[in-house]
Amino acid sequence: MSRFDPVERGRHLPVLTGMRGWAALWVLLYHAWGQAGMPPINFAVLGLNVELTPFLRMGGAGVMVFFVLSGFLLSIPFAEWQAGMRDKPATGRYLLRRVARVFPAYYAQLAIVLAAAYLSYGPAALPSLADMTRHLLMLFMPPPLGVEPRNLVWWTLPIEFSFYLVLPVLAVLLRPDRRIWLIALAWMSMIVWRHFAATWLADSSIQARVYASYQLPGSMDSFGFGMLAAVLYVHRENMLFRLKRPVDLDRVTVLALILLIAAIYWQHYGSDAYWKDSPIFYLWTPALSLGISAIVLAGVGGGRIARLLFANRFMVFAGIVSYSVYLWHFPILVWMKSLPFVQAMADHRLVVLLLAGIPATLAVASVSYFLVERPFLRIRVRPGG
Repeated sequence: MSRFDPVERGRHLPVLTGMRGWAALWVLLYHAWGQAGMPPINFAVLGLNVELTPFLRMGGAGVMVFFVLSGFLLSIPFAEWQAGMRDKPATGRYLLRRVARVFPAYYAQLAIVLAAAYLSYGPAALPSLADMTRHLLMLFMPPPLGVEPRNLVWWTLPIEFSFYLVLPVLAVLLRPDRRIWLIALAWMSMIVWRHFAATWLADSSIQARVYASYQLPGSMDSFGFGMLAAVLYVHRENMLFRLKRPVDLDRVTVLALILLIAAIYWQHYGSDAYWKDSPIFYLWTPALSLGISAIVLAGVGGGRIARLLFANRFMVFAGIVSYSVYLWHFPILVWMKSLPFVQAMADHRLVVLLLAGIPATLAVASVSYFLVERPFLRIRVRPGG
């Protein structure tokens, strides 16, 4: 059991922190590619054409990594309670921690974004009272119910927070004998919701369909696989972790990476059918989430490949500040794209945006983390808190 002790002591295993860094940087890479004009990226190796464009185009899947990790980490205390290993987590304290995790950094950025808009364009750039209320409540969905977010990436925040709210209710499913019901509920929730959203918004923009389709019911497959991984982890002595040798866990990681690569290329070449209520619309994110969950379990089990990929210093640092990286990278990239010297380098814009955008984002994210996030995070780890 010693292999799992780091997670037991605080659930801050470096490999999981590094996976958060991977998720944030993957989303950054995707948006940098978009700001660069979505250039095709391919090269020849031994006479074969290697196409990397799918990995850039599917960078938004980094959000699914966040969802799986949240489903895994937040479900462990509830799964331990269901297993009789601890008292029931205090719901009020749990929710207070979640509020402290999400809202301070978001509100700080919202204030800065609105101040910048006011200074640049005057009072007309400020939202109406109704839209301001929607921003404060993170109601990012198609109008008239919601509002377009001032920062493109904000739309995923209410999805994550919605999961926080329903997790205490779903905790009754965090038992080995109910794992089939857990996945069935998560998958059926996703299928029904996405079918409804795809039908309702069939003539709307892609962005509106994305916003609607991936609200919490439509993303429960990703959270659900993370929750299932938590059940397997808590009951590891009797279930999945009979594969305890590092070489076995490395095989799991390799197979999971192959699944992720296959899913990425499947989505890339099947994108024309994705929004036509086709099978890929309902199977792609579950396949991706399954692969991510397998890497999570291999990583917490001590798999060497997972540690090599995600437990290195750079990825762990990126993971520590990953929330602020996620919040700040897009406005930084948009600003950099507007600079004359970046505009003048059309053929190399992606390289310039990455070389300048990654360090700049990490710097701003570090300031946000130390000045805003960490003071509130410390509230969460006080004894008895």
